[in-house]
Amino acid sequence: MVDFNYTTEQPLAVDVAPITDSVVPTAATAYKRGDLLVIAAGTNVATHSNTETGAQADWHVICLADVTAEQATAKIAAGVEMPVYVAGKFDVAQVKLNGVALTPTQKLAARAHANRSLPITLSVVK
Repeated sequence: MVDFNYTTEQPLAVDVAPITDSVVPTAATAYKRGDLLVIAAGTNVATHSNTETGAQADWHVICLADVTAEQATAKIAAGVEMPVYVAGKFDVAQVKLNGVALTPTQKLAARAHANRSLPITLSVVK
């Protein structure tokens, strides 16, 4: 008998109706569902939160879906934007930086940033 192990990803959004919008991706850049993104003023272009600072206090939105580097470039050429969450309540354990889960220190910093200045809440969900 074959043993099947099924895994499911925990939901990112824990709010009943999170608010979404769309942003312009950066060419040749991959995005993962849950990535913290910075949106450039005046151009609406999304880049990843700065992982070097460790503070994660520069992000504005959360990526809604996986987008490959090729898809990002194709979206720009077609004039199509990618979906993001702009408001709502989200599971901090599912939030990422360039596809990598946050460390405990990064979770605290990201939550502090959201609590101070965003319509997004990052919650500890158990």
